[in-house]
Amino acid sequence: MAQYENVRRPAAAGMFYENDPETLETSIKGYLSKADPEKLSAPVIALISPHAGYPFSGQAAAFGFKLLDPERTHRVFLIAPSHRMHFRGVSIPPVEAYETPLGLIPLNQEVCDTLLTHNTLFSSVSQAHLQEHSLEVQLPFLQVVLKNFEIVPMVVGQVKNSDSENIAKTLGGLIKEDDVVVASSDFTHQGPRFGYVPYRENVKKNIRDLDMGAVDRILKKSSQEFVRYVEDTEATICGSHPISILLDMLPKEAKGSLLIYYTSGDVLGDETDTVSYASIAFENAAGWG
Repeated sequence: MAQYENVRRPAAAGMFYENDPETLETSIKGYLSKADPEKLSAPVIALISPHAGYPFSGQAAAFGFKLLDPERTHRVFLIAPSHRMHFRGVSIPPVEAYETPLGLIPLNQEVCDTLLTHNTLFSSVSQAHLQEHSLEVQLPFLQVVLKNFEIVPMVVGQVKNSDSENIAKTLGGLIKEDDVVVASSDFTHQGPRFGYVPYRENVKKNIRDLDMGAVDRILKKSSQEFVRYVEDTEATICGSHPISILLDMLPKEAKGSLLIYYTSGDVLGDETDTVSYASIAFENAAGWG
């Protein structure tokens, strides 16, 4: 096993997902066994995957990860939002590997170094990664499904004007046919806890309609329409920047599918404060080629 001097240790283990390796693997395999995603006709090149605690979003995440082909996928670009640090652009952690209870995942240093060297919107804001869960919670699923792979981990701060297109163009120049991109995002956070109470009546239906408006624009692969919709509705979609970057990256021929959607209210039976979860897959016969 390779030795790494600089490793990003797990911060979300024991809170967002199980800390014990055997329990964690059993939990993930349970979610995967219950997932029954729509069969796609072409290889999956990208996912939009939620990042809450596994008791809430784990089943939604499983619908997307179950579609990945371990024989095909050996490199994953992860684009996740920053919940704690404010900065412009994309941060790549100054580490050699990420660790979870299931082991170590190496970074593809060549791609990371190229990004940091060739585009000023890419930098290393080390503090942005230390406690950030939105990227980390994707990793155990990838470890169970793919086994042997490298990652290009990215945490996104603020993007302005043409930043999304700029970032997407740079990433597009480095991505290979068989790579997979995972954009990490939950959907609408509503209720007094989140300071967003757009509806007083028919909350469940109205929140679903609000989320489906965003999903419709995502499936159209229109970054501009998606960003405008989020701005107009003020929908609290925490990974809107990673999603917009992904949409700007996608090949014209790629086709998107909504695999599953539900809210934390469906899990808890309480609609007072809810977070929405969706798993979306993009397929393309030619991969990223």
